[in-house]
Amino acid sequence: MSKTKFVLITSIDDDQEKLLSSLNGNQLEKFVLELDQNNSNKRNVFSTDEEICSSPSSSSKGTSTKRRKADLTCVICGGKAIGYNFAQISCESCKAFFRRNALQPLERIKCLYQKDLTNEIRCSIRSEMKQKCPRCRLLKCFQSGMRKDYILTAEEKHSKKQRLEENRRLRSIVQNSSNDLHKEKEEKTVKIESICPLSNEISPQLTNDDWNCLNQMRNAYTTACQSAPSASSMISLELAPDKISAFINTLDIQNFTAVKLINFLREIREFDQLDDHDRLILVKYNLLLLFLIRHSLTFDPRREICYDLEPHDIVSADQEAFALHCKSLFILCYGYEFNQTVVTLLNSLSQLTDRDPIVVQLLMLMMIFSKGLSADDYQEPLLNDPQRVFHAQSKYTDLLFRYFLEKLSFEQSAKKIALISEQLLKIQKVSRDFQLYVKSKVDLTHINPLMKSLLHLT
Repeated sequence: MSKTKFVLITSIDDDQEKLLSSLNGNQLEKFVLELDQNNSNKRNVFSTDEEICSSPSSSSKGTSTKRRKADLTCVICGGKAIGYNFAQISCESCKAFFRRNALQPLERIKCLYQKDLTNEIRCSIRSEMKQKCPRCRLLKCFQSGMRKDYILTAEEKHSKKQRLEENRRLRSIVQNSSNDLHKEKEEKTVKIESICPLSNEISPQLTNDDWNCLNQMRNAYTTACQSAPSASSMISLELAPDKISAFINTLDIQNFTAVKLINFLREIREFDQLDDHDRLILVKYNLLLLFLIRHSLTFDPRREICYDLEPHDIVSADQEAFALHCKSLFILCYGYEFNQTVVTLLNSLSQLTDRDPIVVQLLMLMMIFSKGLSADDYQEPLLNDPQRVFHAQSKYTDLLFRYFLEKLSFEQSAKKIALISEQLLKIQKVSRDFQLYVKSKVDLTHINPLMKSLLHLT
């Protein structure tokens, strides 16, 4: 394996060129954050394997990429999966097992080989095994992210069947209306199809190709999160000597989120196919809007903190201490009122998305491909290939709507999309206020180049 190259940014004038190089899937150059001197005992480079950093285009040329094959694999037993069941990829057997046993008290389910009942997985669970330990299998289902609140009761199944029938009726009405309008005036048909995700050519049901696309998206996100260290492992909890240093610390913490999001985008085929100019514009003007969407996955509404981990990870004492430290630091720098505005947004987003990683990841892709959504739209340059960007945004918007239709009625899905859009507009304003506040309070020469570019402070 060839060595991974690193770039340590020391010049402020070339930050946009370095940002461009970090978005180029044909290079292995990565952003490297030069941490504050208070954190000199920590590492100050992001070391990532070339296998993880390689883009989808490079993998087609023979390089090894750590990602799951197109055919789905059950995360419980390793057998051939049929799709997402109860929020996780699983086979028919594990799906049926989870439905039968998930609602039972765990104390009633015995381990085949261990007498003492613990919450640790002690038995091997493999698809080829004829007799699998039920207790360890159920524990592995929960640990892998399967959710028992997704199991439908008889009444809920009946309600879902009625919603599907209603959706078919509405689709028939939409299709007939669209055909009639097409005969009268083509322009009106184009307008209707742009508003309604259910065009004549697209099925409202998610196909195998759709599930494969969602699976690849989720694998890309997991790979990106593992490609760079967490902020909690790199940033010291020592108190900043002054308020300016505290401001810089808050931006350094967000820098870790930016790097992971950029790595995530580089694994998305539609983003990788754009030219350097368009990738740079989309990231510079839209990436900041993705921060709050991502943080909604790990937001704790009771304590009003965000954990620096993935949704299904176990919160350690160190991570909890770091989350509380970040909250105190944020209130110190930006005030209690602004903090409550962010908390309200996170709480709304976490409820609307139900902390579903697929919904959150689709929202982030919708936002990154939304040209002109930035609060600095009057300064935003034109794209070289706006049609390709529009098609990518339409694809992920359509996927999100049809993903909602798997669980909700047509009206409920449309209402949820509208409520989420309202929150996204509020994120726009919060991002703009944040940019202006940082610009008025912080010495720009001390801000790390990546955040300086994203905040448009160059």
